[in-house]
Amino acid sequence: MSYDVELFTPEQRQGFFELMHGVGRSHIDDAEFEWWFDRNPVGRRLISLGVDDGRVVGVAAMSFFRMLLDGEERAVAIPVHVATEAPYRRQGIFSALELNNEREAAADGSPITITFPNRASHRIFVGRLDWVDLPGRRVWARPLRAAGVVRYLAGRPSPRGGLRPAATAPRTYGDVRVEPLERFPPETDGVWSAAAAGYGNHVVRDAEFLNWRYADTPRTYRRFGAYRGGRLRAVAVVGHTVKQGVSSGFLADLVSAPEAHAERVALLRRAVAEVDADALIALPPRAQRRSFLRAGFLPTNRKIRFVGKALRPGERLDPEPHAWHFTLGDFDFF
Repeated sequence: MSYDVELFTPEQRQGFFELMHGVGRSHIDDAEFEWWFDRNPVGRRLISLGVDDGRVVGVAAMSFFRMLLDGEERAVAIPVHVATEAPYRRQGIFSALELNNEREAAADGSPITITFPNRASHRIFVGRLDWVDLPGRRVWARPLRAAGVVRYLAGRPSPRGGLRPAATAPRTYGDVRVEPLERFPPETDGVWSAAAAGYGNHVVRDAEFLNWRYADTPRTYRRFGAYRGGRLRAVAVVGHTVKQGVSSGFLADLVSAPEAHAERVALLRRAVAEVDADALIALPPRAQRRSFLRAGFLPTNRKIRFVGKALRPGERLDPEPHAWHFTLGDFDFF
């Protein structure tokens, strides 16, 4: 089947939605499109389309994020929404769209690109498009229902669950006070600055980013700040999802200085109280695993793949596990 590769124009917006919804790959609507693509505080909207006789039959998109790479802030393009109409699969359309995005992203200055592929897309990224495998991330979980473990091992679906009714009152854990946040205050910048040195390469998590990602979004998240001595010391975000039949709360983000052990434990305990699910899952950085163990988390047998590609001459991807920091909020499918 023949198709043309084109950059998205506003006139093709309805075709974008029809494809994304028709293949069941995304619930994206007008509100989420505007938030994700038009209101992203970094960079241009980058969407390549496969078009056959005026009809959108393939989509591959990238979004730009500020990242610290080797201590320097860079704008990095990361693949997000992708879909291909069934008759056009195995025709090379995803590869063509992705390569077009990579050329556009490189021209816009993105030094590298990274993503977290599923099994099918991993074969394409690594096997055809010259991406390289980087150290994966192990998922940790805090079981919340005894029956949930049995269901998981037996492969049975769990009750859907969700976020519990919001409780607006602060809670105290020792000398740490955890408060719900409508928005992340300016002091969040100091929390992220204190944390950044221990994170390696990572998405910038200042107040501007966190408010766009978790407060201005049409998606539902709970945001919390941990205070000690009247000072904001750490922030966290929790959400809920159902994946492969398992109802899970997920720790979308947790930003804290390396020494803020008590604050992390307090935030994790508050996150547990927010969800009605079989488990709360997270991607703890190695240096903070003691806090997660203290809060009842354990490593699971599930790992998330991580791949990347240098887009410009002279750029490199650090192969060391400790060189990268990601959270579940960095994945567009949560």
